[in-house]
Amino acid sequence: MNIGTELIFKGGSLKKINSFVMSVISNKGGVGKTSIAICCGLYFANKQNKKTIIIELDSSPGDFGSLFDISNDNSLDIAIKFPDRFKNYVKNIQKNLDVLKGFSNPINAESIKETEISALFDFISDFYDVIIIDTQTVLNGTIIDALKISDSIILVSESTIESLSRISELMTILNNKFLIDKKKFQLIINKKKFFDLFKIKDISKILDFPVKGFISFDKRFNKNLIIFNRNSFTRSKFNIEVYNMIDNFILSGVINEFAGKA
Repeated sequence: MNIGTELIFKGGSLKKINSFVMSVISNKGGVGKTSIAICCGLYFANKQNKKTIIIELDSSPGDFGSLFDISNDNSLDIAIKFPDRFKNYVKNIQKNLDVLKGFSNPINAESIKETEISALFDFISDFYDVIIIDTQTVLNGTIIDALKISDSIILVSESTIESLSRISELMTILNNKFLIDKKKFQLIINKKKFFDLFKIKDISKILDFPVKGFISFDKRFNKNLIIFNRNSFTRSKFNIEVYNMIDNFILSGVINEFAGKA
């Protein structure tokens, strides 16, 4: 079953794509964004039995090259230039789950046109039920284009006032400047400790935006487990809590476009 969403072109016309699109974003580094994106990909591939791809929209460069042993010859730069051949540049990680490495050259990320990213997603949506997008901390045009077509946007923050303040500013910019619907936003707190609950409740009132999910601090978790011990990764407390979080999103209707049925 494919879940439809709308792809927006500059001319204002709309074209349907056949994938559910979820983006993971934060404007603060080190909050676990990539780890959460990988866990989301595993959730839809394993638990929902959906054909899933995780796309790294990162030009810093990102982690996918080293995490999944992907060369610069198989990266987003080339897939965007040859969208009809994108399957040549993705890497299969396990059943139902592929990944596409981010930009190998940061300069390339600044020159991508909206029509180019739109064309790539159009081709990708013919092959996948779910697209997970892992973004970088700095916004650029390509990320904004991806957020516009996303059905759900997970905003990741730590429980510190500084981190929550920054994520609040990001939500305001995305909503006011780029007209991205706040209903798409799912604010979650990662690296939560027990005593943070009291602080978070007070801060969320100040933000006037509810915290939709929590992931506990797990000192034993390391995203490199995805390479060296896949079973330990999937059984980790971190991954289990991400699974539970998405389950709750689906059951509560927070993810409105996805029924959660195989």
